[in-house]
Amino acid sequence: MVAARGILAVVTLLVINHAFAADANRAYRVRAIDAVATCAALNHAKAKVKQQDDWGDLYGFSLYTQGYLTAINRMAYDTYDIAGRKNTKTVMVWLEGYCKEHPEDSFDLALSRMVAEIYPQRRTVATKSN
Repeated sequence: MVAARGILAVVTLLVINHAFAADANRAYRVRAIDAVATCAALNHAKAKVKQQDDWGDLYGFSLYTQGYLTAINRMAYDTYDIAGRKNTKTVMVWLEGYCKEHPEDSFDLALSRMVAEIYPQRRTVATKSN
């Protein structure tokens, strides 16, 4: 049983690494506007919602996240929906929690950490309710 879990973990990492392909040096360019580049910016956007009821910046993070997840769905092997049963709000709550704990991280890193965590619960095929 332990060996099977180890093999599953290795296979999962290989699939995830394949999904996040980059150049020969494992570098890639993040295409994002400055407003959604960092966890600190997400924290600021969330505070702006609470203080001013201004959802514009937070909406930008949500749109960027949905595009990111759509790209994962398109490019990752054996993946129909990387978010599985999570809806947009649940995904954003996860990211907000991560960014609160790691304000120095890029938002791209937050997204990649979330994807690595939720990968095992992804949907691999479409269902009739989609």
